[in-house]
Amino acid sequence: MPVLATIRSTILLAFKYLPLLLISFVGFLAIGLGNVSLFMLFIGHAVAVPAVTEVMHLINNGGNTLMSMNDVSQLVPLMPASGDSYGTAVNIYPGYWMAQISFFFGYLIMNAIDILQMKTDLSVIKNAKSKDALNMKIQSRKDKASILLANLIFFFLLISVVRYYATGTEHVFGVIIAMIVLGGAGMGWYWIASLCGANNSDIFGISIQMMSAGTAQDKPKACVYTGKP
Repeated sequence: MPVLATIRSTILLAFKYLPLLLISFVGFLAIGLGNVSLFMLFIGHAVAVPAVTEVMHLINNGGNTLMSMNDVSQLVPLMPASGDSYGTAVNIYPGYWMAQISFFFGYLIMNAIDILQMKTDLSVIKNAKSKDALNMKIQSRKDKASILLANLIFFFLLISVVRYYATGTEHVFGVIIAMIVLGGAGMGWYWIASLCGANNSDIFGISIQMMSAGTAQDKPKACVYTGKP
């Protein structure tokens, strides 16, 4: 069945190059939407992850951390060295694939936690009905953030397990190192992004959905020129 074989090959290729697809998609959305949080995520993937991974490779520069390159383990396709069909061995403590995925999910998980812990001042609202309506929105935001957080953790673990068992190109300690170090780096990068103005521009848009269009501070403003009569 050529159709099923084509679908299977497409799925396998998409999983093989999943980090590259995510980085490209994030960069495209960041430019198209002008989202500061997405732009910082793209910069982190392009700069922070390779830097942290290289430092980890220097720290774990042992022979038992190396694995021979093959078609599955390559994140970026490389030309094989002379006389070697798979090229040189690479350090998998952590591997580049797991490093990029861990950073991505770490950033998103921290974004969901930030939405979940967002504070709202109810003391400025005098109307009881308005306060009840706002409480419902706050609870809705927390429910959405909780579901999102649970889904992110589930898919992060699922993708990591599939990568480990299906490809055979990762070491269990390399996966754990990637989760802890690069996942933590992704969370820290979100904190840095929040200092750059991304705290009110969450990727998922949940906080924006909860904003009331009737409040004065939420109304759009513009500077216009009024000529003299």
